[in-house]
Amino acid sequence: MVKMKLIKKVGNEKELGTNNVTIVYADRQCFERLRCKIITEDGKEIIVNLRGISLNDGDIFETDEGKLVLIKRKPEEVIAFSLNDLSEAFKLGFELGNMHMRVMLRNNEVIIPTDMGKELLLEKLKEHQPYTKKEVFIPNLEPTVVMINF
Repeated sequence: MVKMKLIKKVGNEKELGTNNVTIVYADRQCFERLRCKIITEDGKEIIVNLRGISLNDGDIFETDEGKLVLIKRKPEEVIAFSLNDLSEAFKLGFELGNMHMRVMLRNNEVIIPTDMGKELLLEKLKEHQPYTKKEVFIPNLEPTVVMINF
């Protein structure tokens, strides 16, 4: 298998477009850890090891072979909840907070990853009418860390 390494970020798809680039899809863990391997459609392996460099959806990198690679976030299965009632929204927020869940809030919908186990979460949160769907999960709400000194 042919291996390529990303060597430098050259921009993003909004600035540079998508002409003459190889588009690859990486999972959320790759975006968070900045270290992973991605297999292209033609079977090449791209090694992502980005110490000190941020990785955002749509970033374009140059490889050690001189090729341009556009990295997009891969949709994943998530659990979603519609927020139609204030008291139910508060109860859901309380439960998700107790689980220290990372959350994506968009319009009147709360979206969580299935990292803790899809079936477990669906069962535990069934009173809130959860449903599953595929979506790019980008958390925009995280539990606040409180440090208490004694």
